Amino acid sequence: MIWINSAPIIKTFRSAQQQLGERKFNQAISRGLNEAILQGRTEARMAVKAVYNIPQRYVGGINIIKATSLSLEAKIYASTKPIPMDAFSPTFQQHGKALTISRKGEQKERAVKRRGNNAAGVTIEVLKGKKEVVPFAFMIPGAKPRVFARGEYRNSYGFHRRSSRVNKEGNDTPVKPLLSVTVHAAVINKKAMEKIERKVLDVYPKSVARNIEYMLSNMSS
Repeated sequence: MIWINSAPIIKTFRSAQQQLGERKFNQAISRGLNEAILQGRTEARMAVKAVYNIPQRYVGGINIIKATSLSLEAKIYASTKPIPMDAFSPTFQQHGKALTISRKGEQKERAVKRRGNNAAGVTIEVLKGKKEVVPFAFMIPGAKPRVFARGEYRNSYGFHRRSSRVNKEGNDTPVKPLLSVTVHAAVINKKAMEKIERKVLDVYPKSVARNIEYMLSNMSS
């Protein structure tokens, strides 16, 4: 959580507060807050994309609640909904074919040099430049563009994997799409928070001063 102390700003512009009146002065404060958190949001999104291989559609989970002249409080928040594993450039090879999922969420299939029939799991890239294999995961040709595993999620215990088949033949259910990091977890780290805080605290006083100057100039014109 990043907090902005407005007391120094109010003290600095006390005379302007008296000239503008409470409502207009609060408008200047709220506009400064909103400009600061808008740039803070941009900084947060950039910080996440610099580390994680997250498609743009999920980075939109970092958003803001704006301040008003009646409520001098602005917030940057991030989605706590887990991102599906299929968002992280998955590749699944089996029977001489490779299944992939594009950044737009479309499943594609191509032929590859055959290296036996047994799949070795799904390769994903959550952190940029760092590929890892989920050995028990798989993808299904012609099905939804998802990364699956045999088992299910059990509340706070995470994914409970099945090590043996339920059905001896045919479909072996349940299989569930696998999930990964949340946008909230991606942005709540020391390095990202420091960048966001620096940006917000730099922009805020400058924006308030500019808005007060603009309002005062309109009064005298």
